[in-house]
Amino acid sequence: MKKFVLLFAAVLFATFAMAQSKDNESDVTVSGGSDDNTVIVNQNLDGDDHNSSDVSIMYDSDDNEVNINQKGEDLESSVLIEVESYDNEVNVNQEDEGSESSVYIGYYTLENEVNVDQEGEDQESTVEIGGVAGFNLVNVEQEGEGNDSYVGVGVFAGENEVNVSQDGEENDSYVEVGYGAEGNLVNVTQEGEENDSYVGVGYDANNNSVTVEQDGEENESSVAISDEASGNEVEVYQDGEDLDSDVEIGNESYGNDVDVYQDGENHESDVLIYGDSSGNEVEVSQDGNYSTSDVEVTYGSDGNVIDVMQKK
Repeated sequence: MKKFVLLFAAVLFATFAMAQSKDNESDVTVSGGSDDNTVIVNQNLDGDDHNSSDVSIMYDSDDNEVNINQKGEDLESSVLIEVESYDNEVNVNQEDEGSESSVYIGYYTLENEVNVDQEGEDQESTVEIGGVAGFNLVNVEQEGEGNDSYVGVGVFAGENEVNVSQDGEENDSYVEVGYGAEGNLVNVTQEGEENDSYVGVGYDANNNSVTVEQDGEENESSVAISDEASGNEVEVYQDGEDLDSDVEIGNESYGNDVDVYQDGENHESDVLIYGDSSGNEVEVSQDGNYSTSDVEVTYGSDGNVIDVMQKK
């Protein structure tokens, strides 16, 4: 039974800093009860030149709109929304290679919308929602190869929606829901080959919904629910050949529902329930030839229901 550990927590709490000089730098701050402002940042450089954009909306600033357009290599965009700022909209567009986008929504921020669109190779997007943030909408779209997306929902964050879409090969998506997060909706869609998706739900995170869809060959999906996480729903859909799905439920997690659907050939599905985790439901459906399923329930876990269906 394979086990995985989400190692990206530190990344979620880091700000992007680079020692190299940048040819273009933009810093925008909207604060102190400033409302109904429109900010547009356009940065366009060719070759190895660098663009950097920092946007901060805070301290009871509402109904602002920020549009960031960057074209070139090694782009950096940072967006911060916090301290009781509501109904703001931020749009980030990055085109070319090696771009980084960081979005933080926290501390009593409500009903904000953030859209990140990255086109090119080796892009990186980080989204963190925390600090009693609620009813926010985040959309991340990445098109190209070798892209990474990191999403963290926690610190009593509730009723937020995060959508991640990756189109290309060798893309990675990391999602962590924890620290008292409740009622959040996370959707991850990956289209292409050799894509990886990692989902972790834990630390008293309850009643969250996570959906992962992968279309292509040699894709991998890993889901872990632990640390008193209850009432969560996770659905994994994989279509293609040579697919791998891992599901773990442990450490006093109750009443979670996990569904795994695999369509194609040469699939592997592993399910592990442990550590006094009870009343969970897991359904695994494999349609195709040469599929394998491994299920283990151990260490005082009671009243779980596991349903495995395999057909050709």
